[in-house]
Amino acid sequence: MTTSPTPPPGPHTTSSADMAAAIDVFRDSHGFFTMVAVDQRESLRHMLREGQQLDEVDDATLANFKTAVVDAISGAASGILLDQQYGIEAARRAQCPVILAADILSSSEAGGPVDIAAIDDTVTAETVDRFGAQALKLLLPWHPQHRGEAIDLAHAFMARCRELGLPGVLEGVVRPRDGRAATSGGFAEALIAAAVDLAPTQPDLYKTEVVFGSPADRHLATTTAQAITDVMACPWVVLSSGVAAHDFAAAVAASAAGGGSGFLAGRAVWSGAVTAPNPHEYLRSYAATNLQGLTDHIWDAVS
Repeated sequence: MTTSPTPPPGPHTTSSADMAAAIDVFRDSHGFFTMVAVDQRESLRHMLREGQQLDEVDDATLANFKTAVVDAISGAASGILLDQQYGIEAARRAQCPVILAADILSSSEAGGPVDIAAIDDTVTAETVDRFGAQALKLLLPWHPQHRGEAIDLAHAFMARCRELGLPGVLEGVVRPRDGRAATSGGFAEALIAAAVDLAPTQPDLYKTEVVFGSPADRHLATTTAQAITDVMACPWVVLSSGVAAHDFAAAVAASAAGGGSGFLAGRAVWSGAVTAPNPHEYLRSYAATNLQGLTDHIWDAVS
């Protein structure tokens, strides 16, 4: 696994400047973040069970899938996001810097979207060393009626990152997506409000959803991106969940036009594998191409 030419910052080198430099290891040769998320756990188990029409998906199948994704794309990705439960072999084989998920995620409704998160205290300095991780990530559900709780959890996560001497990737997701937030305009407002709330917690990289229910949302996606850029002191990227795979490249471009610095995406790169007759063959044939297509759209949007 390749690492930065300099070691990850230690406990006495955790200034904002240090962390900004540390997160830059995840940029590609053009200065963008072109990263792939493979930290899905129970959601990936569900996807494989449904996609492959299996009664059960065991832990080894999850670990093997993650390793296959890394084998297919990690030479082309600027970073890879993994989990400690099933991602250790993938981390060992990665050819790009690793972000380690430090969250425990659950849903308040069976089969529903993740809307409950906590910091995983089992992610220790030893865990970080074992994975060769160069950043930590927390998925943070932001609810308009519970904004203070989200802010407190974000502060706690960033404090934990500072204790470990690592930059923190904070992923703010709007929950629930109902009522006003179910419309494109309302969702955009919620994304901006979440960014306003979470910016003072000083993440080193912010990860957010993107307004792109259809190509008609392109302008809204760019204006929303500009508003997020205006409040965030750090670079920020978009995730692909919630956007149709065939629309995500355009969504990435629209976000980049508004100041976004790239993506940390999973499903847009590898989700086709979960329904393919041979998932590993799909990954070998298409995952790197999917990733390159997203990267090209960023470059086109800002050049």
